[in-house]
Amino acid sequence: MKSLSVHLTDKCNNSCNFCVVNSSQKSKEKVNQKVIYNFLKENAGKGYECVNLHGGEPTTIPELLNILEDIRGFDYPAVSIQTNARLLKDLEFAKSLVDRGVDLFVVSLHGKDAAQQDYFTNVEGSFDETVIGIKNVIALGKKVRTNTVVCKQNVANLREIVELAISLGVQHINISAIHPAGKAFKNFHQVTPHYFEIMDEVKKAVDFVVEKNITCTLEGFPYCVLGEYERYMLDWEQNHFKLLYRTTILEDYDKFMRNESCKQVGCCKYCDKLQKCGGVYKEYLLYYGADEFAAIKE
Repeated sequence: MKSLSVHLTDKCNNSCNFCVVNSSQKSKEKVNQKVIYNFLKENAGKGYECVNLHGGEPTTIPELLNILEDIRGFDYPAVSIQTNARLLKDLEFAKSLVDRGVDLFVVSLHGKDAAQQDYFTNVEGSFDETVIGIKNVIALGKKVRTNTVVCKQNVANLREIVELAISLGVQHINISAIHPAGKAFKNFHQVTPHYFEIMDEVKKAVDFVVEKNITCTLEGFPYCVLGEYERYMLDWEQNHFKLLYRTTILEDYDKFMRNESCKQVGCCKYCDKLQKCGGVYKEYLLYYGADEFAAIKE
């Protein structure tokens, strides 16, 4: 799929301690609606199948509805939004997004219950609001994909988290390795697990989701730690994103991430997936080194 991706804001009503964007509840950043409008206009009619909106938390900005109107005005076929879904607890607000063309809601779900999710978000009550938001979107007939970032505190509960998502009616579950940048870098040892410590639980969670005939994908993991589970990795070669980040345009976001965020380790030279993978997150290697990859020769 050929898509546009627009970073709307750094502002967020959560304050997750592993946030790669380093989002802030106190952000006073202004949304440059003119830049966004021109980006949408310049790329209209060029074969882009979807516009993906993200942040921060897109639903916190008052310009969101106007931006959705602009997207619809340029006849983009589909719209997705990455959100914590807290403000979607208001059914009328959720409906206002659906009515303006949002087809897919990618919802952050990192805890099995309120205690765990609220620990990550640092906001009491955030879990309950997210659950209501998910229910509202599904009741409106739209698709929800959850995204769960694997941290030290939730790896033992991945099965329970995906089970919760399925019970809510979620149609697609994505499990992400933590990208230790932003707040995740600041809190590295608090939140970031070794890959070898988490892969068994990740694979068990994938098996459970697949057995329920629910779509399951993985994101951000080095291919060498996945084995046969690499078939569940999101294929960014098939999902090309052109990104607007404030006033900067990245023609190929995936290529940028591979080149700028990842680093090759010794075993990478043996890997035929290197072009897809790019290696290991640089920040991960800075703290943990490459020893756990040394035995991988295939």
